[in-house]
Parts: sequence; structure tokens; C-alpha cells
Amino acid sequence: DLKEAERLSSYPAKLGDLLLKKSEEGVVVNLMQWDDYSSNFAFPGMMGTYDEKTREFFQGTNVNSMFMSMEGGDVNTIFEGQNKKMAFTHHQKFIMMDTPKKNGDGGKELLAFVGGIDLTEGRWDNRKHPLFRTLQMNHKGDTYGKCFRVSKENGPRQPWHDIHSSVRGPEALDLIQAFSERWTKQAPQLVGELVNLHRIGLGDATTLENDGGWYTQLSRSIDSRVNAFDVSVKQSFQNIKIDQMGAFGWTSASDKKAEKSRRFVTNSNSLLSYNRCLDQKKGRLVDTSIHMTNIHHIRRAKHFIYIESQYFMGSSFMWSNSSERDVKCHNMVAAELTMKICDKIAAREPFAVYILLPMWMEGIPDAAATQGLLYWQRVTIEAMYQKVHEALQSRMANSPDHGLKVSDYLNFYCLGTRETSEGSQATGVPTTEDEKLIAKTRRHQ
Repeated sequence: DLKEAERLSSYPAKLGDLLLKKSEEGVVVNLMQWDDYSSNFAFPGMMGTYDEKTREFFQGTNVNSMFMSMEGGDVNTIFEGQNKKMAFTHHQKFIMMDTPKKNGDGGKELLAFVGGIDLTEGRWDNRKHPLFRTLQMNHKGDTYGKCFRVSKENGPRQPWHDIHSSVRGPEALDLIQAFSERWTKQAPQLVGELVNLHRIGLGDATTLENDGGWYTQLSRSIDSRVNAFDVSVKQSFQNIKIDQMGAFGWTSASDKKAEKSRRFVTNSNSLLSYNRCLDQKKGRLVDTSIHMTNIHHIRRAKHFIYIESQYFMGSSFMWSNSSERDVKCHNMVAAELTMKICDKIAAREPFAVYILLPMWMEGIPDAAATQGLLYWQRVTIEAMYQKVHEALQSRMANSPDHGLKVSDYLNFYCLGTRETSEGSQATGVPTTEDEKLIAKTRRHQ
């Protein structure tokens, strides 16, 4: 907690103070934060990102703080462009730095952190995921909750089941390049503040190699509206028609009655390379490597697949309601999972897909936006169940196997944290309908 962090280090325990301290020591600190286009000093903004407080905190300091919003494209109307700036951002969360080598030989190496957790209010959590019992202790003044209409005094605070990873070695260079590309596009006036890694002996991948035993590779989803792709990335882009894929190393195969199938093939776990890592959409370059990597590894799986996600929707072309199949929700993950399961069913091989979701994505449950997302998620899951059920029916009709269920192959789970009123540190009187319902529910647990 905060007191322990202050006791164990001579540096400030709070992030803003820590960045200031390092910048005063001569460390180059470049900070990118979401610019909530609807915020100002009188109004916290539609998304509540505290960007104006951060802007004021670092103003006039040695920290290079830049605030970046999502940008609309040339095809967007003025209203659409303004809406994108207010409601969306490119959701990157990573930290990169130089650090003493882990092996203690006195040299330097790169260290990076990348993952899903925001560096902002209310994100500190532990494995117990307390809801009410730390409101006056570890979470006093640091609560956050967007899933109910409740006050910070009453709780519950919003628990976090999230992950961040630590990266050392050559892969940290790819993360730094991703940061630099975004900074170059959206903070061109401060490009000179980017550190030349070659000048400090950290720009060569071969000198950063270590014996950690892990292979890592950066995949992402970003486009040229907010990213200045490096020349090395642009050079790999080729506008190739599907009929020309064979000439560029792609294999053509008969797959599910399709004439051509684009397969992603690798002979080892150490590197997954693509003939093209960029696509084009509405005249702009798009890096879709997250999507491609997901598909690749779904196709490689032999026994099981485990997925955690805040949202799970896509493959709208297979939804049961034909009038909804043109909804712009075309990612292939749900379809690829379904095809994998159906292939295993036909081959009479065991296979299991486990998908872990929240009970509902962040937002008030009865709000129109949340209800819309829940609906698209439901029809995605429904389509998967229907096709897996059909595959099971076909197998049981043509083999001695009987009694097979969809849940033998496909299961969805959601996490929940429950607390009784015992030990609660809520101090307010329930006033909203949500607070009254939660108080009543806890009394009967």
C-alpha cells in the first residue's frame, strides 16, 4: 500500500511526484495521456480522465506531457470527428525505461511494462478484490466505480481483474518504436525529445539479448490517423490481391469449401512473420497484427484455448438474424474458435474453449450503450453455440457417440466478488436505488 511504498523507497510513492523527481534528476520523461476533448478546468469531461488536472500538474515542469485524442478520418463528418475525439482513444498502456541489467554486471538494458491496467484513479487492487472493507484504509480517496449509481462513501469500489507484463530484451525495442511512432504523429513539435537509443548503447537488438527463455512479439491494432508508421514497417506493405498470395509465400488450400484460404504459418514459436503487416482501410494504413496473431494461434491450438476479455463480440456474418449481419463487427475470432471446435468434433477429438468475461462490461447495466454491447455479445455467443450444436448433432447422427453437449467443447464464465456487510467501511446512507438494492442484498447473504 501507499505507506509501505513510502517506507521502502527514498522516492515518492505517487506516480506524478515520482515522474517530477526523475525529470529533475535529468531523466527524459515523455508522457502521453488521453485528451478528453469534452473536458476543461470547470468540467471534468464526459470520460472522467482527469486530463486537465494532469495538464496543470506538469505545466512548467521538465516532464514532456502531451495529451492525445482519437482523430477522425477524411471520410468522417465534422460531427463524427468531434464524437471520436470525445468518446474514443487509442487504448495503449505501456511504460519503457533504461535500467541496470538484471544479471548485475553493471551494464544497462531496456525494461518495459505493457498490459491492460490504467495508471489512474482507483486501479490499485489485490487478489482479494475488496468492495467495501478498505474504503477507509487502502482505498480512502482512491475509489472508482462505473458499474453502479453509487457514491464513493457507500461503495462498492470497482475491483480489477487485469494483467500487466514486464518485458526485457530485444522486444522492448518494438514497444519503444510503437511509442515513438505515436509520439511522432501526435506530438510532432516534441519529436526532438525522443531519446536516441543508439547514442546510449541500447539501440541494437543483438546487444539486448538475454537468457530469459521467453519468446515475445508485439502485436497491435492502430492506424495512420494516430500513428506515423516507421519506414521499416511501411516497406513491408504491399497491396496484394488474394489470387497473388501464393507468389508471396502464402499457402492456398481448400478450407471449408472456400477456394482460397490465407494461412499464417510458422515453423517455430520464436517468430511469427507476415507477408504484410499493414492493411489499407479508407485510404489509411492499418496495423491489424493483433487480429492476425489471434487467428494464427487459434489455428495452432491442439487441446484447449483460454481467453479473457472485457468484450467478446464479432463475426457478425454468422449471426442468426440475417438483418444484423452487416453490423460493423467483423473480427474473425468468434468464427475461428467455432471452426476450430467444429473441426475437432468432426475428427472425434477432445477440445475445450474457455472464455472468461465480466458479468457486464464497464458501465451502468441499464444504460443504452451497455445494453447495446451486451446484446451484440449475446448474439455472438448464440451464433457460436448454434453452430457447435449443429456439429455435435451431425457427429452423433453419423457415429456411435451420444450424449454430447456444447459445454463439452465451449464454455463461458464470468467473475464476481461478493461481500457481506460484515467489516464494511461504507460511511454514507444509501440514497440511490442501486445503493439501496446492494445494501439489501448484502444483508441477506
